[in-house]
Amino acid sequence: MTYTLTAEEYILSLLLLDGAEVAASIKDEVFGDISDQLLECRLDSATSGLISKGLLSVDRNQEKVDEQFREFLMGLTNVKRVIRCQIATDEGASTVSLFCNEEFTVQQSLYDNRVFKLFGENNELKLSQLTDMSLSRVGGEAFFMKEPQFEKVVDKLLRGMELTADEVGMFNPQFLDVLVAKKGMLNSLYDYRLGEQVAIGALLYVSNGEQTWIIESNEDNLTIAPFAYGDLFE
Repeated sequence: MTYTLTAEEYILSLLLLDGAEVAASIKDEVFGDISDQLLECRLDSATSGLISKGLLSVDRNQEKVDEQFREFLMGLTNVKRVIRCQIATDEGASTVSLFCNEEFTVQQSLYDNRVFKLFGENNELKLSQLTDMSLSRVGGEAFFMKEPQFEKVVDKLLRGMELTADEVGMFNPQFLDVLVAKKGMLNSLYDYRLGEQVAIGALLYVSNGEQTWIIESNEDNLTIAPFAYGDLFE
């Protein structure tokens, strides 16, 4: 099944299914410090939207969520791991979250997180494309550098400036090719391991589809190494 919901419809659906914590996190991310009155108005319009999509019915003032839709959303609350990727593009950032279970569910945020597309997907190639990662690791050696040096180069690329020979010489050529092709734009990855205590891993990565490089920070030092979608599950 594939569901396409506005942010308001998604929040309302979660609230109706006792998913207040997740609903609150989406509300904060999308609408920020919105007043309760304005949020209520938005959720009123979301009610009509869900009804028109056949996902909600109202009988004698009682709201009932479509059973198949209920099972789909409730399945998202039972996963032990969520991988969230913020992908930088010329048009702005997009977000793809993978809810990892026996079957994977993708949450794709579109139009500045105003629309959420939810669907099942287990094809590794499609999942790697959605998360902007290469399917398998491609050659290249890991290397190390200081974070301030790296930040200076990324800032120059973001501003469309040429790199000096010394700056070029600091990098693995294969990595630099990818970084320059992406104009210095980096993706972010957040790996949530859910349980009694939530463990969160956070990394940066850059990819051109054929090669992906992960950037790990340890205080002022960076380790930059080849990476691939499959490495997330090793």
